[in-house]
Amino acid sequence: MTEIYQARRRELLKRTKGMPYLVFDLDRTMPHGMDQVSLRYLTGYTGEGALLLSCDDTVLFIDSRYLEQAERQVPHLRRVHAESDYLDDMGPILNELEVKRLGFSSWRMTDYVVRELTRRTGMEMVSFRDPVGELRVCKDVAELATLRRAAKISEAALEKLIPSLRPGTNEVDIAFEFTALMQDLGGEGAAFGPTVAAGPNSALPHYRPSLGRRVLESGDFLLFDFGVLVDGYVSDISRTFVIGEASDKHREIYRWVNEALDAGLASLRAGVLGCDVHRAASQVIEASPYAKYVFLSPLGHGVGLEVHESPRMGPKMDAKLERGTVVTVEPGIYIPGFGGVRIEEMAVVTDTGYELLSSFPRAELVELG
Repeated sequence: MTEIYQARRRELLKRTKGMPYLVFDLDRTMPHGMDQVSLRYLTGYTGEGALLLSCDDTVLFIDSRYLEQAERQVPHLRRVHAESDYLDDMGPILNELEVKRLGFSSWRMTDYVVRELTRRTGMEMVSFRDPVGELRVCKDVAELATLRRAAKISEAALEKLIPSLRPGTNEVDIAFEFTALMQDLGGEGAAFGPTVAAGPNSALPHYRPSLGRRVLESGDFLLFDFGVLVDGYVSDISRTFVIGEASDKHREIYRWVNEALDAGLASLRAGVLGCDVHRAASQVIEASPYAKYVFLSPLGHGVGLEVHESPRMGPKMDAKLERGTVVTVEPGIYIPGFGGVRIEEMAVVTDTGYELLSSFPRAELVELG
């Protein structure tokens, strides 16, 4: 793996045209976890710290909480013991490396760090949007294997959960049991607080069970949006069921969403614009009796070390999809006061189409309880 991290760092410096680059993630100084993903992607280190990359050296700044962890995880890297906000400790190294201009991600850096480094060192700080995030768009073989495992674990947990889903159980307890099952099956935890949305709550695309604690009733749609964390990578999948006997309306709404999902997937391939994938799916629902309830958010997004990564497949996304990108495709119909349906797949973009990472059956609306 050391060679993979070295190659990633070399590619990053190509993108900055050789300009030294700073990754900074320290909850003493900025919001927690603001750029841990970049530290992990470029080095394999999973703690907090700051990473200074240049053509001459790679330096990891860490404080006393992480000295031993860094020694275990990245023994090959030059490590500097820093304390407080790290910024004074960085000055001598920046001078040693004769850094005059230092790149950073405006997407993942605070104004405080930029201003203070400028004030204390006199360097010019040069803003990039998110070059490490751009590097992460296309997944390698090892990343894809981890994402497949994450999808498999989360879907296996859903399968084990289903027998307990019946009228009288509530959303909060279901979410708690679901998270425990994902951990029992080998996940490090939930990738995010799972959506467990029953009845009218399923019309809220990012509903959280703590908002309502609704008890399941016959006739409810039951929407799950869930994922698990595995070796730093996450899955993101949605399925919708019905409690008790499904009505014709339940089945019709589900069928339109499923057809929209198939249309979106059918349009996936390397070189296609994200907006065209969005349009392929949205046009199906716009031609249905439920057109005014069509999903308004982007059809999908990249997924990897974060739940929401580049690219976004929305109506204004005019960038081409790349081979090896892992994306979600998640159309929905959301009817206030009644409920909603979302079905979400994870797929790898290929030259000729896609490969599904998710596989939980979705051809028909399943009745539970």
